[in-house]
Amino acid sequence: MQPDHAHYILLAVSLTLLLAQLTVREKHSAHILFAIFCGSVSMVALKQLSSGTLGPYQYLIGMATCATCNCIWLFSRALFREKNPFGLRHIAVALTIAALVMIQQGYLFATHHWTLSPSWLPVFSHLLREATVLLSSCILVLSFWESLRGFQHAQTTDRQQRILFMVAFGCAVLASKSAKGIFASQPEVLASIMSGITLCVLVSLQFLLYWRSNTVSDTHKSAKGTPPFSQPELSDSSQNTFIDGDIKLAKQVQALLIEQRYFLQPNLKVADLARELEIPEYKVSKALRTQLQAKNFNQFINTLRVEYAKGMLTDPEKQHWPVLVIGLECGFASVGPFTRAFKLYTGKTPNQYRRLTLSNQRCT
Repeated sequence: MQPDHAHYILLAVSLTLLLAQLTVREKHSAHILFAIFCGSVSMVALKQLSSGTLGPYQYLIGMATCATCNCIWLFSRALFREKNPFGLRHIAVALTIAALVMIQQGYLFATHHWTLSPSWLPVFSHLLREATVLLSSCILVLSFWESLRGFQHAQTTDRQQRILFMVAFGCAVLASKSAKGIFASQPEVLASIMSGITLCVLVSLQFLLYWRSNTVSDTHKSAKGTPPFSQPELSDSSQNTFIDGDIKLAKQVQALLIEQRYFLQPNLKVADLARELEIPEYKVSKALRTQLQAKNFNQFINTLRVEYAKGMLTDPEKQHWPVLVIGLECGFASVGPFTRAFKLYTGKTPNQYRRLTLSNQRCT
């Protein structure tokens, strides 16, 4: 294969995937970020293809390659964080890296297009390059960390998706570093190999995005098909006593636990909620205690799980599900803790509750 062929393939695939994101009906931030990443990758391929014909003007195209590693970082956050994936500070960091890339490409255009000879230019170029490499490397590490974050408490499908991201990401980084060391004296071959690696990353991320989107969609459909359960309400007295910030935080905790069904995660701790909401742990405990009237975190979570399990046990479509499976689906580690918690709150074992409720349903 000619070196240019890899660039043409990368250009075609990246533009195709970019257009594919436009056809998604329910777009999320991950789709938008992936589309931006595909557009930036297409500019990388176009820059390589135009280097021999456009001369210094190739660096103007290179200015559009500013949304690669920084965009992947935001993409990974959007992919693995359902609640507040990124804020202004994250966008500011990504824009800073983009600005450095654009300045660097603009500098290369200026030095190749005009004769510039100030003594400070080499120092400026070196500092600019080192700053870009340093920030880009840090961002790549943070992208990898996003897939590791919460891995221990993730469900099976979520873990598989995170593993796919880590494998694709890790292999791409290792292959890139190895290629740069082996083919340093053959720039055309190296560029072709880098395009091939980028192509593999694109395909892997597109598959992961499709898989992730379908998983979330199926979860929402399953949630809609599950009978509703009672939700804890904010105390009226507390709303008159505490400031609006406390009430807002309590609503965020409630949304995370109930609307996003975070309580179904096994081995859930207050620290997990605090990390997800990016707030101190003591504030989460305070919101649970004062606003949601939770005397004990584990008891509060078990109450939600038992209410959810009651709906699953009486769901006609899940009559064939063993009690163990329902307990695991509700976040319990095994059938023992599930049975004890269920009997504590209902006075019956899960099997007794199922038989009695289904029997009453048949009679009516």
